[in-house]
Amino acid sequence: MNPQAKTTAAEALEAALRRIYEISGGSIDSGDVRAQRLTTEQRIAYFRSPEFRAWVEAEIAEGRQVFWLKDVDKTQAAGDIFTFFFKWRADNNKFSSDQLAVMRRFLRKHRASLKRESTSVNRKRHVVPASRLPYEVLELWDRKESGGQGIALLDFWKGIYWPTQIGLTEEEKLAQVKAFAPHYASRIYPGVPEENRLLEELGVHVVIVSNGDQELARAASGHLGIKPENVVGSHLIYGADGHATGVNHSYEVFDEDWTVRPQPGKPLSFHYWVHVNRARWGWNRIDDRKIVIAGRDGDSASADGGMMILLKAPAIGNFMVDTPGEPDRLKKMLKLVDKYGWTPGQHFTLIQAHSLQGRRP
Repeated sequence: MNPQAKTTAAEALEAALRRIYEISGGSIDSGDVRAQRLTTEQRIAYFRSPEFRAWVEAEIAEGRQVFWLKDVDKTQAAGDIFTFFFKWRADNNKFSSDQLAVMRRFLRKHRASLKRESTSVNRKRHVVPASRLPYEVLELWDRKESGGQGIALLDFWKGIYWPTQIGLTEEEKLAQVKAFAPHYASRIYPGVPEENRLLEELGVHVVIVSNGDQELARAASGHLGIKPENVVGSHLIYGADGHATGVNHSYEVFDEDWTVRPQPGKPLSFHYWVHVNRARWGWNRIDDRKIVIAGRDGDSASADGGMMILLKAPAIGNFMVDTPGEPDRLKKMLKLVDKYGWTPGQHFTLIQAHSLQGRRP
């Protein structure tokens, strides 16, 4: 080969893949989803390598756009951002009387779960002071997280998080998430903002694909080193009067059978996001041949497993986060990929370091 000849994207990709397997172990043909492991620090070094840089440059030179898709909760930061936001709203008296009424009805429905003597529920009159309602809900969730009786995160999400935004105007919602966002910075894993900014500098579009609150993720995106326009997720529905209905739009399938299957929600969300943003790259229509998904990061077997398995194959790989303090999440992901994954050797375990503050609000 002429040393002056231009390296093709396919040739550059081969070199980039050799480099990442040198770092992480395993191989694309290992057949073992557990074989490839690396830390965030190692992955940042990989992104700075000549091999990765040359590959991205070659893809762009051949007229393609390169994307890296990432979840937020427990992937780039500890815990679930919406539980932190809910606690912030409680601490700052941001709940209206109608929103508090939603909580009271929810607590009545789940009263059977309130069994500890320390609860502030009056057992004879079943009354919770209005100021205590949000904290009672969080206590129920925390009990379940700790292995006791309470409410699961999905119950909190569907029955409390979105319904208690009823009546908000879009301006009010945006003002609240903007005020909250700086408080989220201490939950972000070390190296994550640096890595995201590096990818953007290299020409890779880092996109948050979340089933979570899109307005909230956009507000926090700057702390993650991601452009707010590169965020897609579930979002509030506002009525004709401009006030939130307490209902959200989502592509997620809220069905018990789908908790152990790859979810279609995030693939559909990314497709929608590309369609909406196609003018950024001069496209009239989405052309799959012009899209390169370099990698995908996630921690949830069902939601992120769908993003990793149901979308086109990644050029570099899928990265399953070993969530600090929650080893069962990775176990579930490994089990799902073993069952449904097309190429186990393209799945890497990404080891994140602990954030300054933990996963509980």
